[in-house]
Amino acid sequence: MQKTYAAERIEPGEHLATLGRLWRDNLAEGEVTEELVARRMRWFHEENPAGAARTWIGLHGAERDVIGCASFYPRVTQVAGQRLLAGILGDFAVDKAHRIAGAAMAIQRAIAQGAREAGAEILYAFPNRASFPIFQRCGYAKVTDAVMWVKPLTAAYKLQELASAAPEVRRETAHTVVGRVADQARRAIPAERWRALWEGALPEWIEDRLVDAIGAPEHPIVRTGVRAADTALAGKDAALLLAQGRRVDGEITKSADARFDDLWSRAKPTYIMGERTAAYLNWRYATFKTTDYRFFCVTDRRDGQLVGYAIYYIQGNKVVIADLFCEDFDAHAGLVLLKLAERMRREGYDAIGLAYVGPTSFGERLRTLGFFQRAFPKDVGSRWLIVRVDAQTPEALRAELLNPERWWMTEGELDA
Repeated sequence: MQKTYAAERIEPGEHLATLGRLWRDNLAEGEVTEELVARRMRWFHEENPAGAARTWIGLHGAERDVIGCASFYPRVTQVAGQRLLAGILGDFAVDKAHRIAGAAMAIQRAIAQGAREAGAEILYAFPNRASFPIFQRCGYAKVTDAVMWVKPLTAAYKLQELASAAPEVRRETAHTVVGRVADQARRAIPAERWRALWEGALPEWIEDRLVDAIGAPEHPIVRTGVRAADTALAGKDAALLLAQGRRVDGEITKSADARFDDLWSRAKPTYIMGERTAAYLNWRYATFKTTDYRFFCVTDRRDGQLVGYAIYYIQGNKVVIADLFCEDFDAHAGLVLLKLAERMRREGYDAIGLAYVGPTSFGERLRTLGFFQRAFPKDVGSRWLIVRVDAQTPEALRAELLNPERWWMTEGELDA
């Protein structure tokens, strides 16, 4: 029998139990209590300072069984000097027996067609590659890929990866290291009889020893190398921080206070970004937490003003940045990141990770700060920024929204 689907908008407050069941069965990670489910439903659907979520449910057949749902939550967004109410898609859940294009399409098409009436001037989302065709058929356009950058704080971070890597990866790493050492030796000691050492069996012998050492983190060669590398990493960051030319302090808090409102009022956003008021930040990161977010604040020593901040959480022994913002983003983002690295290295963490959508120039700046680009983990996959603009959207605004160089969105925007 052919499955038929429809979708309609609802008032979430009247259907929190049903929405909670769909979230628990399809989106929650692991076992969750009924209390947590109920709390999350109130948080997501009712407590956003920008307004309640707008929600649609998917219905199946003549019986109109509820088999899915999706929402957008309102986000006041700055675009080319304008203050727009955008909608970020979230809580898109379809029961397993109905995970075919028809059910998902009915829900997303209803949201796309009803967005303006529900108050959103634009819609954006961050789906994975596999689900993009559904959104494309509903009028969304891909803007760009999200990217992920990682900054090692200790040499142990990379060593742990290499120790568990395949033998051929360890061999390739050892070959590269020995090759560079050999090149340096040939240039430093040009005498023929000494050069012959590096053109004979010695490099291969060293390479074999290094492959063995890479697989054993407690090996004396590795421990000595790690200490030297850690000193070099810390020294380079200290020099970069000094070169920023501004004396600042760093502190960690659990929530946003009045300083964050003052920072937002002083800032002149040049990129497309959501408003970062204290009320919004506390709603997103502090009032309901399945993740323990922390606020790293960078303040000017002269007047105590908040220069910028990074909101982060800990995953394993890695610091993951969920949000990053500064009064002058281009001028001070590096300062905030270096100050965060200084503190996190002191606390013993191995690396800092940052996923975002932003201008190409920011990636180039991250590279100078000791970050390197990484692929997203396989269980996450690639993430795309997509935007839906309709016929009522002015052409200049449309061009701005579809320009990947104009956006600044961090992991905290990628999902709620």
